Amino acid sequence: MIRLLASRPQLRRPPQPLVNLGCGRRRHPDWTNCDLIPDASDVLAVDVRQKLPFDSETCDAVYASHVLEHLAATDARRLVAEIFRVLRPGGVVRIVVPDLEGIARAYLTSLDRAATSRSDQSRDEHRWMTIELLDQLVRDTSGGLMRRFWSCDPVPCREFVVDRLGEEASAGMAAVTAARESAGRNPLDPDTIFDAEPATPRAAARFAGSGERHRWMYDRVSLASLLEETGFREVFQTEAATSRIAGFVDAGLDTDTTGCPRKPDSLYVEGVRS
Repeated sequence: MIRLLASRPQLRRPPQPLVNLGCGRRRHPDWTNCDLIPDASDVLAVDVRQKLPFDSETCDAVYASHVLEHLAATDARRLVAEIFRVLRPGGVVRIVVPDLEGIARAYLTSLDRAATSRSDQSRDEHRWMTIELLDQLVRDTSGGLMRRFWSCDPVPCREFVVDRLGEEASAGMAAVTAARESAGRNPLDPDTIFDAEPATPRAAARFAGSGERHRWMYDRVSLASLLEETGFREVFQTEAATSRIAGFVDAGLDTDTTGCPRKPDSLYVEGVRS
């Protein structure tokens, strides 16, 4: 009688974490989802200004979407160095930030149109682009002038804003409308958007530590330089639905169910850990 021997099991490398820093509501069960203040039991509490809670060279990929701009430039540099530390050689970092170049170009286009046509639409688009460019850098109350813009009914140049910011704008406008109606407040007149009372010095100081405000901005040159100076190689700009990370697109972190970018105003850059 011939006995068939069971084949020897193949040795497999243990699974390595895929890390999603600053996950917010964009998370996936295949990833280790991290946020400063977790809102669910499956989200790890991580302050990205501190050492990341992962051993060196243990991660296959690290993804951080709309995180870097909330850090001072020095803290952002430290975070990128930490990401380099925890990635294994050949691991991929994917950084997504608001695209300063795209915002600046859209602002200049809106400026030219407003100066030439002086129509209500061009004026509203220019007003919005001024807010998009500056508000998150200087606001001292939650939501800032963006929230006030969305508190109008109808929201000026609504389609233009949604084209710029995607589902973030649609969801934000719906939330602002619901809150306004629940409180029984009237919508704002668009000409009063900039008439908000300034926050008191104490309230402004408290808000400054909330993490909502943008502390720095990046374009395709400065973000690529930051990764390269940290030691990453093969740094390149990509798109919402393209990645070197296996299975990333299927996770739907940067795209919605139709394959469209969740945040169209974004810059996507990846690099490989040397």
